[in-house]
Amino acid sequence: MNRFYLLILCLMCFMSLRSDNGNQGEQRTPVTKTGGDWVKPDNDTPIPPNANVITLAQGITYYSANEGIFLNLKEPAGKVKLFSLTGEVVWQGNLVQGRFLIPTRQGIYFLRINNKSYKLIRK
Repeated sequence: MNRFYLLILCLMCFMSLRSDNGNQGEQRTPVTKTGGDWVKPDNDTPIPPNANVITLAQGITYYSANEGIFLNLKEPAGKVKLFSLTGEVVWQGNLVQGRFLIPTRQGIYFLRINNKSYKLIRK
């Protein structure tokens, strides 16, 4: 039984060290808007022809690219959070309608928009 507790303690220490050093020296960039105005029509910036656009809900789509995750919103979304698989908040903020880039690495993420959660895969 003591070995079990020792194993749990070691895992917790390892996870805390990993989360502390995972972003050492790396600054997360804020979400950037691709294009001019914040409120814009759907077709003013083309989506690459090879993009695999995935619909999460009505008016919410995304696709992944080398830069990160491009999130397309047809209506203002309000409070948005992006979580890593470990539960770390990767990005959060208030978004309006349009196309947004969230710089991320490859992996599985959870997107929370107005108290609804969606799974995103960045390949």
